[in-house]
Formats: sequence, structure tokens, C-alpha cells
Amino acid sequence: MSILPSPTSPRFHYRLATVQDWGDIATVTQQAYSQYELEIMEDCRASFQRGMQAVLATSHPDMEWWVAETEHGIIGAVLFCHPGATLPALDGSTITLTQPEARLLSVSPEARGLGLGHTLMQICIQRARDIGAPTLLVRTMPEMASANRLCQQMGFAKRTEAGARTGAMARLIDYSYAITPENAPAPAKA
Repeated sequence: MSILPSPTSPRFHYRLATVQDWGDIATVTQQAYSQYELEIMEDCRASFQRGMQAVLATSHPDMEWWVAETEHGIIGAVLFCHPGATLPALDGSTITLTQPEARLLSVSPEARGLGLGHTLMQICIQRARDIGAPTLLVRTMPEMASANRLCQQMGFAKRTEAGARTGAMARLIDYSYAITPENAPAPAKA
């Protein structure tokens, strides 16, 4: 059993990932999302896996991987996508984003509950603020209880319920975070 530092420990570092980190990012993302393989309905499971693998294999200047690490390596990651990024959708099509999105938030199972996901999402909020975006979008599924809870605790507003679309996309829940100027108070938590 590994002993991890508290999330405020100087032993946690958050940084922009490099190409050399992609293998570790893929590993932590697969570990984090493996719990959903049995929970996600059969009609969506294959497209979810294909979409995740396609995003992990994509390199584009409009996408930034941010990582959380300790002296033992990467234990969390999130993908910040700029408006204009083109990504695979669950239905097999591609979409070009019109607003920034945080995707594939992943925390190693042994590091959960330490606030790493919260800090990685704060990085995405700050990146959206840095580029002057009015909102940040996050997409989850009903099975992703911890991600849904995190979005609600951080002040994201539910924009689309599961079932609002058809096909593989029907499982998605959209959350939107209104970006406030740096000196304005953050939105109230639900």
C-alpha cells in the first residue's frame, strides 16, 4: 500500500504534460476509467472506449494535458481543450469545439479523495479564464457519480441531462461553469 501526501503537500506537483508523459497519462486514465467498463450500458461501452483511446492518441496544439504527480510519477491527469479543437464523439463522428472543455479527468484509484481532481479542474477553469472564455464545459455520464458530484460541488451548472440526445450520445450529461473575472467571487456551491 502506498502512502500518498496530502493534496496540499509540496510533494504534489501540477504541470503541463510533455510528449514523454503520454504513456503514463494513458495508464492513469485507463486505470481511472476501468471501473466504468461494467457500469456503462453495452450500447455505449465500445464507443466510449474507442473515443477515449482516440483522444489519448491525439496530439493537437489546441489540447493541453495537465498532470498531477508525486516523486513516484503521474497520479492524475485532465485534458483541457481549446475552442477550435476537433475531437472524436461517442457516435463516431468528429466535433469541433466552440467553447473550452475539460475532458478525461483521471485520478489513480489509490489517490482518490485527496483533492487532486478538484485541483486539476481548477487548472482547467483558470486556463479557460486565461483565454478569455465565458464558460468551461464538462461532459459526464450517469455512472460517473464522483465526477457528477465534483462538478456540482465546484459550482458547475447542469446544462443537459442524460437522454437529451439520441444514440451513444444519449448517455452524456453536460455541465457548464461560468467563468468570472479573477477578482470576482466564485459561483456559490450547490
